[in-house]
Amino acid sequence: MSQPRKHHYVPVFYQKQFTNAKGLLWAYDRRLGTYKELPPSNLCFKKDLYALKPENAPRDRRIESKIMRYIDGVGSSAIRGLLSGQPTRETFETVAYFMGVQFNRLPSFGAMVSELYTKAGTAVMRMMASDVGRMQSIIERYTENTGESIDVSAKSIVEAVQGNEIEFVATEWPFLENLFTQAENIMKVIMALDWQILKAPWGTGFIISGSPVVIVPPKGTNTVGFGVSGAVKYFPLTYSWCVRLGDPGGSRKYRRIGKDAVRIINYNIAANSERFVMGPEKAQLASVVAHSESEQEQTTPRWVVETKEHKDGGSMQVTLQPRRYFYGRGFQAP
Repeated sequence: MSQPRKHHYVPVFYQKQFTNAKGLLWAYDRRLGTYKELPPSNLCFKKDLYALKPENAPRDRRIESKIMRYIDGVGSSAIRGLLSGQPTRETFETVAYFMGVQFNRLPSFGAMVSELYTKAGTAVMRMMASDVGRMQSIIERYTENTGESIDVSAKSIVEAVQGNEIEFVATEWPFLENLFTQAENIMKVIMALDWQILKAPWGTGFIISGSPVVIVPPKGTNTVGFGVSGAVKYFPLTYSWCVRLGDPGGSRKYRRIGKDAVRIINYNIAANSERFVMGPEKAQLASVVAHSESEQEQTTPRWVVETKEHKDGGSMQVTLQPRRYFYGRGFQAP
C-alpha cells in the first residue's frame, strides 16, 4: 500500500472543528502575508515529517499511517467525550496525552531535538578526539567489546575531527522518540492541573494556529512551561469550546465566557503561532491578526539550544522562548 507523504502536524480532523459552512478554513500565512481559504488537507503539513529514513531502503512512513492515525482517532473520540458533559477519567487522560503529542509534533520541536543531539554528539566526538592517545584507547576498547577492527589510525581520526572534516548529524530517531516520551510527561502534568472547559458565546468563537497548544505565563514573567506557577494553558477543541488549564488542583469545570475573554485568548493563539493562523471567518481572523500584531512571522525561534561551559566540562540547556502575551482585567489570562 502507498503511504501518505503529507504528514499533518495539526491533524485534519482537528482542523475540521473550525471550518466554515463550506468546510474550508481561512488561513493567514505570516511568512507570505496572505489570506487564503483552503481545505484542512492543504494546511499545516510537512512531507515525510515522521518518516523513518533507513540506509539503502525505502522510507518507512508507518508512524504517520498507523501511530499518528491511531492517536488522532482516539483524540477525536476523547474530545467528543469531553464535550458530552459526562467525561470519564480516561477521557481526560486521552485529551491530555493528545495535547502532549500536539505540543511536540511540530517541525520546530523536531528541529530543536536534532540541533540538541547534533551539538551533544559533536561535543562528545571532539572530546574523544582530543588527543591521539585517547582515541587509540577508544579504538582498542571498541575492538575488544565487538570483535571488529577499525582500519583507520587514531591519528587520522583525530586530524579529521579537529580539522572539521567529520560532521555529526542526528537522525530522525531522537525527534520521534522524544515526541512520544515527552507527551507522556506532559500528560502527567496536565492531569494534575485545574481544568476549565470554556464555552464561547453565540456569534464568536476560537481560532487555531499551526501551534495550537498555548502557554501564557503570569504577567511580568518570561518563564514558559506547563508547570510554571500562575501560567495558563489553552487548547481550543472546536470553534465553540476551549480547554483552559490552570495551576495544580485537579478540579474539572465547564463555564461560559464573554466575547472579550474569547478575543484575548485568540490574540494569544495568533501571537503563539509559527506560520499559519486559521479560522472560519476572514473578518474575525484579520481582526485578530491585526490587533495581536501577528502580521509578520516570528523571528525568534521557539526553542533555543545553548551550550553551557563549566569548570568540569559543559552541558546543554533547552529553553522555550517567550512570545507576546495578552491579559484581561487584573492582568490575568481569562
